[in-house]
Amino acid sequence: MYGLAGFLGTWLGGVLVDRRPHTVLLGTIALLAGSLVLLGASVRLQPLAVAAVALWGVAFAALPVTLQSGVLRLGATAPDAASSWYVSAFNLGIGGGALAGGLLSAFPVGALPWMALISVAPAFVVAWTTRAAFPRPQSR
Repeated sequence: MYGLAGFLGTWLGGVLVDRRPHTVLLGTIALLAGSLVLLGASVRLQPLAVAAVALWGVAFAALPVTLQSGVLRLGATAPDAASSWYVSAFNLGIGGGALAGGLLSAFPVGALPWMALISVAPAFVVAWTTRAAFPRPQSR
């Protein structure tokens, strides 16, 4: 289920990000937050937990596509360098997430979605204020 959802997220992110990059970024982060809330609320309800994981898969696969498009938009004059910085930052995020997960292993599993939501909320605020890499469509 997660893999199929990830395929869908990658495809949707790729199709939509060039037309409405800011909306796709905010929507992806909102979908991550929604999936975490659903997962936190459904820890003991397997069908809802499966739906939460599927939503997470869509959003988590769309996020790198969306972020990479912003990097390439900003780094258009030096795409290789921009991509290198992006990959480095992404790997730092993976390592930081693994460290945070290890530190949170002392908490009950049911608390983890709520703890993860703590990092998603500021990401939404930063994305909301980011305009250069993720421009809003021009009004006609």
